[in-house]
Amino acid sequence: MKAVDQRTGELEPKMEVERLSTLGNYQLLDDARKNAFDRVTRLVADIFAAPIASISLVAKDREFFKSPVGLDDRQTDREASLCGQMIESREPLILEDVLAESRFAGNRLVSGNSSIRFFAGAPLIAPNGMVLGGLWFADTVPRSGLTDSQLNQLTSMADIVMSELELNREIHLREQAQKSAAIDRSNLDLTLALSDIASFRTDLETGMIEWGGAYMKIWGEDAGEALTQVEDALSRIHPEDRDSVTEAMGAAAAPGEKFEARFRIILPSGEIRWVEGYGDYLESNGRPTLTGINKDITHSVDQQEQLRLHTRELHHRLRNLFATLQSIMMLTRNSATSIDDYIERIKNRLSALNRAQHILLDTNFVTGSFAALVRDLCKTYPRVRWFGPDIILEENAMVSMSLVLNELATNAAKYGALTTDTGLVKIKWTILPDEDGQDVVELRWLESGGPQSGPAPAASGFGSSLIDHSITRNLRGEIDRDWTPDGLICTIRFPAPDEKEYR
Repeated sequence: MKAVDQRTGELEPKMEVERLSTLGNYQLLDDARKNAFDRVTRLVADIFAAPIASISLVAKDREFFKSPVGLDDRQTDREASLCGQMIESREPLILEDVLAESRFAGNRLVSGNSSIRFFAGAPLIAPNGMVLGGLWFADTVPRSGLTDSQLNQLTSMADIVMSELELNREIHLREQAQKSAAIDRSNLDLTLALSDIASFRTDLETGMIEWGGAYMKIWGEDAGEALTQVEDALSRIHPEDRDSVTEAMGAAAAPGEKFEARFRIILPSGEIRWVEGYGDYLESNGRPTLTGINKDITHSVDQQEQLRLHTRELHHRLRNLFATLQSIMMLTRNSATSIDDYIERIKNRLSALNRAQHILLDTNFVTGSFAALVRDLCKTYPRVRWFGPDIILEENAMVSMSLVLNELATNAAKYGALTTDTGLVKIKWTILPDEDGQDVVELRWLESGGPQSGPAPAASGFGSSLIDHSITRNLRGEIDRDWTPDGLICTIRFPAPDEKEYR
């Protein structure tokens, strides 16, 4: 084990670095005196009838005395240290007359007030083989050497000191570990609290629960006092989810399994929250323990439910839209006079559907602005003017009104007011109470400035049928047409929507 520089008789630098590092691990150089060490040094002084005894710890440049008896000094230079000799030799050191050794002439214990003449010490050897110092006693007069029995006693007591040092080191390490664990736990709790995540630690034998993190945000403000037992927490879980959580807790004890559960809790206020739990089963101090985290996923579940409802609603509306498209295509084919006529009519009617769907998509696909629908129509037919409050219509009403306005505008462009440069169409609507006091929408389509209008057509085509069907069946309304000499006046009435907004 010795690694000594043959030229200087001192430990090689690398080995000395390791020795000093080992000594530093015991953190005793600046410690207060220890009662256990005091008892050892007094016992050594009594056993060997010595006026002086101490424990020495040899640092880089100094030798420090711990629990000294009969000694005023607390340190000395290492260069003339008596115990320093044992670091290289790793053997006990006995000096019958220190004055006979010139190498210790500079030691204050020899030349100073203590006037040490006899010295006997045993090395303090750490578990890794490094010598930290020694346990020694001294006399102010020369003595003869120790017997084998006395040397064994001194060596054994040095081993006791080393054991005490090792015990203190372990205690210190454990205290540091506990402090670090407490800091880590505090940091974890803070992190979990900021993340809205709760931690739990459950003793499965006693049923005790330790909470951490944001548990009060999830389980309620009273969770710290009201939910100290597993049965308390289970009572707050929704009855429909309680059995599945209990089963998940039991299954976590199986090798390779984890605790995973999604469940609802009912707070004292009656509020229901969705919680997701994850955890692991472990043995803590020989006791079965379930530890893990809870996360509030209520917002996520609500979003998923809304998405499911919206997806279902979208699917329903798409089916209706495709059914409308199919009907328009079939009936347009029956009324078209040629391929070009069919293409033109289909194009206009699909544009009307697209106009309604575009406005619906700009909001929530469930309702749309009637004023926006009319404004969009005016982009295609610039000589159309409109007046009236905005009305929020449901999707079905929006599609129906878009088709109605498109048919009226198409007919006006082919046969009515929009065939001339001076022709004009006005669309006016308002909200009026009917005979029963219920609000109805009254819309008037007025054409003027077009060619001289004749009597009402004897037969109606698909366009007129589409208008009548949309108003009477889809909107539960009624329609009147009046072909005046100045142009068509069309009056449409239908129930105002229950949820309406006027701007």
